[in-house]
Amino acid sequence: MTTTSHRIAVIQWPVKDVERSLRWYQDVLGLSLTFPYTPGDPAAWLCLGESGFGLVQAKEVPRLAFTDIQGQLQSIVQFQVNDIHGIYQQLQAKQVKVSAMKFIEDGGHSFSFNDLDGNTVSLWGGWPQPAE
Repeated sequence: MTTTSHRIAVIQWPVKDVERSLRWYQDVLGLSLTFPYTPGDPAAWLCLGESGFGLVQAKEVPRLAFTDIQGQLQSIVQFQVNDIHGIYQQLQAKQVKVSAMKFIEDGGHSFSFNDLDGNTVSLWGGWPQPAE
């Protein structure tokens, strides 16, 4: 029997301190809880569109990024957002160190930043509109 995947259901994201990371992801990206969280739980589950985003406590947090063949740091996941320019400004106002905004013709705008554990998170604004 062949298994056919339709989408990513859950991303499990290792963190050192679940409660601290939960507050950060809620404040910085505005993510909401999927399930109730009780302080001390080993994981917190956030809603990321149609996918779950689990902050899972780990003894050691691996670096969730890699360097591509051109020497550019790449994140393992990229989240699609609405109003990427507005979010870029909001993150800067919250003192989050963000990369330069990139624009790739026919690919759209994107930028990245690091979470509390040093993981690179990338945001993408979706496919460009004709005016871009």
